[in-house]
Amino acid sequence: MKNKNRRELIAAGKALFTEQGLSHVNIKDICEQADMSRVTFYKHFESIDELIFEVQMELMESMSEFVEVAGTDISSGKNKLRSMLMAWAEFARRHPGYIKFIVSFDLQYSAYQSSPELVGRYKSFVKEKIKHHFLIDPLKAGIADQSLKPELDPSETAQFIFVSMMGLLQRLSLSSTSSKDSLTPQRFIDMLIEYMSNDHS
Repeated sequence: MKNKNRRELIAAGKALFTEQGLSHVNIKDICEQADMSRVTFYKHFESIDELIFEVQMELMESMSEFVEVAGTDISSGKNKLRSMLMAWAEFARRHPGYIKFIVSFDLQYSAYQSSPELVGRYKSFVKEKIKHHFLIDPLKAGIADQSLKPELDPSETAQFIFVSMMGLLQRLSLSSTSSKDSLTPQRFIDMLIEYMSNDHS
């Protein structure tokens, strides 16, 4: 029951934060959404900040898992990478609120003094995510099978793609209309793949 209540509070927070934004939701709102008391909330979380950190980590995990699945059972590293990037764009299309939350979290908490314990835990989470970045395997596979340029550094390239994709997806998630001349995920992915492709593959 304890774990169930915690999961429901996280789900309530995720629903409210991704719909209304970080600054418009308080503990009372979350308790009402989860149909629980403040006492129950404080049995699981010391503050709303702790819940926000939990939601951020859960959304990052969900996004990573969705993208990774798209790369299974594809032989060529380049095709695996393309499939995963397209899945990432599809995830953002389905869940624009998730993308907005992830980026808003990073902007807010880079300038906001949170508890050292929460910051340390999140830094460990991010460090582990970078170490096992979901784009590193397809990049390594593409270099090994010569479908991608041999001089690419998998770790640095994965980080570059991540930052670039998240910037584009965030901009699109905030846009109510799409311009004909705007950079779409499809065009961006095509440009990335073309740039990284090995001329001899």
